[in-house]
Amino acid sequence: MSIELLYLDFFRFLDHFKEGDPWLLYQRLYLRPHRNFFAAYWETFKHFDEAQIASRVRQIKKEDYAHLRSLINVEDPAGKVEETLEQCRSVLQLPVQPPVYLFVGFFSADGATVEVNGRPSIALGLERFKDFKHLPLLVAHEYCHCAQRLLQRGLFAGTERTLLLSVIAEGLAVLFTESLYPRTPLHRHLFLSRERFQWCKENRETLLDLVAADLASAKLVPILFGEGDPNAGIPPRVGYFVAREMLGHCLSHHGVEEFRRLFPGFEQLLGKIIKKYGGHAQAED
Repeated sequence: MSIELLYLDFFRFLDHFKEGDPWLLYQRLYLRPHRNFFAAYWETFKHFDEAQIASRVRQIKKEDYAHLRSLINVEDPAGKVEETLEQCRSVLQLPVQPPVYLFVGFFSADGATVEVNGRPSIALGLERFKDFKHLPLLVAHEYCHCAQRLLQRGLFAGTERTLLLSVIAEGLAVLFTESLYPRTPLHRHLFLSRERFQWCKENRETLLDLVAADLASAKLVPILFGEGDPNAGIPPRVGYFVAREMLGHCLSHHGVEEFRRLFPGFEQLLGKIIKKYGGHAQAED
């Protein structure tokens, strides 16, 4: 297990901010020492090209990161990550432990699974956090995605997936975090506010019908698991609710044996989920 504290070099860059061209300094102190990670991350999300990154770096204001620096000093994200990984391993032991990269970027995902040096890895964009109370859930969620890639690489490798595969992948990740933190309210496992979770419950049948009609396509994936579609009345990130509902329904009606055949290596996790559902899957508050 390795936890890579890339943010230390970002703050080192900030501490030398006025010593010449910020872009050249950023490359020397931050990008080049971690080139493999950033190449993999930017290739996965395709957020920026080099010219855009250079332009953004030259707009950095040191004071914009004062809260993050204070937060890290007080709450120690690396310690929280290490505790969470230990809990993850107690439920689902992996043949190779995923590295975790704690970094500071621009408009990063709060949590993501990225292939770095050929290994499924957890990337946490710390500039997205106002506090670290959700960090354990994010780490556990991404740990399950790493498990999927390690144990079922042929099925879950790559970032382009049909809606069906996204439902399976995200549903497993949500159910995994539930098995670790059963007392945490369900809306937090789904990365939804209480209000949006209530909206999902009220519109459950409509959402299930929408997803069921387009499982073979990938066009709804960024809408359901990303920013939503205001024109269609679909709020952001409601796909996690649908994925959990659909996968829980399948588990409760078809039993654990079929899923053990499809997902070898998940026996401990699946057994806990079947015991939890006890024959029926419902949305919980």
